[in-house]
Amino acid sequence: MEKLGKFLEKFISYLASTAMAIIVIIVFANVFMRYVLNTGLTWSDEVSIDLFIWFIFLGGILAGLDGMHLKVDVFIDRMPHKMQGVCKVLSYIFILLSMLILFVGGISQIEVTQNNISSATGLSAAYITAAMVVFAAATICITIYRFVREIFMGGE
Repeated sequence: MEKLGKFLEKFISYLASTAMAIIVIIVFANVFMRYVLNTGLTWSDEVSIDLFIWFIFLGGILAGLDGMHLKVDVFIDRMPHKMQGVCKVLSYIFILLSMLILFVGGISQIEVTQNNISSATGLSAAYITAAMVVFAAATICITIYRFVREIFMGGE
């Protein structure tokens, strides 16, 4: 399981890095073309924004893998050890519920946006919404894995 996790983390890091590199190249090329060649890429803004959306959601997955999402644990640290465990389990349940809502809502949103075709790129808007669904599914998997480790293996 650890090997699969490391592979997925590297793969997602590669995808996020590639998205950011493409954004930089496209924006640089468009600025160069506008100010030096007096022309431009009509699709560059839209593609850059779409890639940035994917970059953000992929980064969210990486933050989840590393346990780096924002959390307030000032009060939790002052509680007795058993209460800390209860709070951790409750937080996993709330994360699962919110990600399930995001996942189901994202699927519905994909259905709504699949016929919205971009005038600049000719692509469906559904591929942008898919980033949210991928993030929610990955976060559900990560949370279930951590929840099972917490309950059956005594923590991380």
